[in-house]
Amino acid sequence: MADRAMLSGERFVRSILIDTGPIVALLNKRERFHAQARELFNSLRPSDTILTTWPVVTEVSFLIKANRTALWQWLDHSGIVVQAFTLTDVTEMWRLMQPHDDREVDFADASLVWLAVHCGTDLIATTDFNDFETYRLPGKRPFRLLFSRASRPPR
Repeated sequence: MADRAMLSGERFVRSILIDTGPIVALLNKRERFHAQARELFNSLRPSDTILTTWPVVTEVSFLIKANRTALWQWLDHSGIVVQAFTLTDVTEMWRLMQPHDDREVDFADASLVWLAVHCGTDLIATTDFNDFETYRLPGKRPFRLLFSRASRPPR
């Protein structure tokens, strides 16, 4: 898996992490990043793997209280992989986030950094620009953000 040069026929296989913001934006047309979310999810190739974690799903569920049915349906039909983890993995998350102890790192962010290391990817769809521009993967590698700060206003 991952954004390593693994070929599937003539296509690269990409593992793409999905944070809370893009899911909320996809499910709510009034969200600032709705157009970017729709564009990202529509541009996914069959060989792409989209991944998230249960802490992200929990945040999304909290933020879209009025539209939880859409979330359940999207989870069921999107093909997203919601990665489970163990308490040992939580310890690893804490270790990975130690270089960022000057920031308030939430559990969802820590779980995505862990998942990036676990899956060997640096691609992430997020609207949490300040944090994911700061977080570093092993070897001090930055994340590659698939969303832009610039967005179209909601219609």
